Amino acid sequence: MRNLVIAGAIAGAAALAGAVPASAAVVDLTFSGTGISGLLVLSVSNPTSPSKVTSVGAGSYVDIGGTTYAITGLTSYAGDDQTLYPGSASVSYVDFPGLSVSFGSGDALNLFAFNPSSYGVLLKDNNPNGDPMGGNYYAVTVSDPPTGLNTPEPTTWAMMLLGLAGLGFVAARRRKTPIAALG
Repeated sequence: MRNLVIAGAIAGAAALAGAVPASAAVVDLTFSGTGISGLLVLSVSNPTSPSKVTSVGAGSYVDIGGTTYAITGLTSYAGDDQTLYPGSASVSYVDFPGLSVSFGSGDALNLFAFNPSSYGVLLKDNNPNGDPMGGNYYAVTVSDPPTGLNTPEPTTWAMMLLGLAGLGFVAARRRKTPIAALG
């Protein structure tokens, strides 16, 4: 009976560990410059470099001259390639084609990098061709805001609980020796 209980606990923990899908990594990028600032909450296909941005999350916004717009999703503008290099420098890095997102009613923004420390933002209204060399762009700085405390994934909790259950089992088995026999 005891072996059946142990086997069931191990099988249950293994099933829980395998049933929880791995989630995509999320990277937050803030940018700011004269007259423009924003936050991009980016879901990426994997946390290693390079990684494709798969979506833009809730809370993403751009503030242009004091007017805030919600980012509504990814778009195609300015030859973007939607590639992010998470943590490849002191902050996550976008390349020259950059990331393009939509906001407002049909507007678009492209965050691009001349190099890992020199960034720009193109706006479709100001630069319809999306050419940073031949049109207006905002010079911005980019940073990864602190993410706060990390919460372990469910599989981590399952393995920790399985380990604690194992320790409890071992402790319970050792207590079966009568105390009188020890003294």
